[in-house]
Amino acid sequence: EGTDSSGYTDEQYHQLMLLTLELMAQYPMINVNNIVGHCDIAPGRKTDPGFSFDWPRYMQAIAVA
Repeated sequence: EGTDSSGYTDEQYHQLMLLTLELMAQYPMINVNNIVGHCDIAPGRKTDPGFSFDWPRYMQAIAVA
């Protein structure tokens, strides 16, 4: 499931990549430069996806695909 302290599975990263790419195809204004976490939108109130989320892995997956 992934939390602030436990990691996410390979399958979760894969599904997130597929979903993100589909959203980017449907909404061209969405790109790798404006994808942020909930924690960036509401700092101090929200922490997700948490410290255990591998942002470089995710960003690389959506940039190359």
